[in-house]
Amino acid sequence: MKTEQVKQLIQHYLDGTASAKETHLVDSFVEQQLLENNWSANDAQKAAFGKKLKARIDAERLKEQELSENLRLRPKTITRRLWIVAASAAVLALCVIGGLFAVKNRSEDRSERYANDVAPGGNRAVLTLADGRKIDLTDSKTGELATTNGLSVKKAANGLLVFSVINNGGANDEGKNNSITTPAGGQYQVNLPDGTLVWLNAETKFSFPSHFNGKNRQVELDGEAYFEVSKDKKHPFIVKSSKQEVEVLGTHFNINSYDASLGTKTTLLEGSVKVRGAGDEKIIAPGEQSMLYANKIEVNAVDPALAIDWKNGEFRFKNERLPSIIQKLSRWYGVQFVMNISSEQMPSFSGSVSRFDNISEVLKMLEETGSIKFYINGKVVTVK
Repeated sequence: MKTEQVKQLIQHYLDGTASAKETHLVDSFVEQQLLENNWSANDAQKAAFGKKLKARIDAERLKEQELSENLRLRPKTITRRLWIVAASAAVLALCVIGGLFAVKNRSEDRSERYANDVAPGGNRAVLTLADGRKIDLTDSKTGELATTNGLSVKKAANGLLVFSVINNGGANDEGKNNSITTPAGGQYQVNLPDGTLVWLNAETKFSFPSHFNGKNRQVELDGEAYFEVSKDKKHPFIVKSSKQEVEVLGTHFNINSYDASLGTKTTLLEGSVKVRGAGDEKIIAPGEQSMLYANKIEVNAVDPALAIDWKNGEFRFKNERLPSIIQKLSRWYGVQFVMNISSEQMPSFSGSVSRFDNISEVLKMLEETGSIKFYINGKVVTVK
């Protein structure tokens, strides 16, 4: 059937002027598509399909009217463009039907590949006090968990771990620190004795003294954390991580020090910080990110929201490569990725999704590129 004939057939069908033969032809085509794709459509679904199809073709007809009313176009140009629109309208039925079944088939395909979905991480961590006691914060009760050396440790109703000074405080425990460790699929928020708030990402270890009695308020980080430091001009706040030291007076910043061999990133949101590495030192301003790599510090302007997406309960990607993304997913969902594609096949991604959705929701978004597929099998996700 020629394009013009298809166009007339569809138009008659939608206008209600189709002959019995024409109506039967369209109905037969739709029914054939339904049967071939194993989709048993009920009356409501068929009505919805027809409504969507009509809206698509009406949109094309509107374009046709707008073009014909555009007197600035030469008649020959108008005729050519109207023919293009007519051809587009003629194949819309096939496009709509094909799109519906493509979505359905993709959904069925995913239901098999995502059968063993993985739940997101949550507030999970282990607290090790300076005196050696360990407390599993994941299952701990709300309220006071311990007292040690003039320090009270409480778990608030919202899960925040609060350290507060009691009995006029105490002394440092001979250099021994308290530490909080989050596993894969874990995170935690801590309120330090000086009022500083710290958000810990998955697979992170954070250590700090019971009391900040020295000239500096020094803590140690292995992993990723976001800090909102309480202001104290007399006692700078220092974060030590592998090969790097960050000094602040009172500010908001994020440090990613998971793998020093790939570089340590410090992103500033508010205030000012001084970043020191072996033989190099830089001061960064809000909206900037320092990268310490091979004993050199580079500073670049960035979107800070991308650095603290995890703290805000999101995954946000902006032209981010797949290897970087799967590292984040591995830590948060506690899964292992098996790559069955070459590095040349690894695309970049942009988009956002909640960190509190199952992993399948993130994978669906990544699959929209159409170039890769994910297969979930327990705690192993295969990329093809």
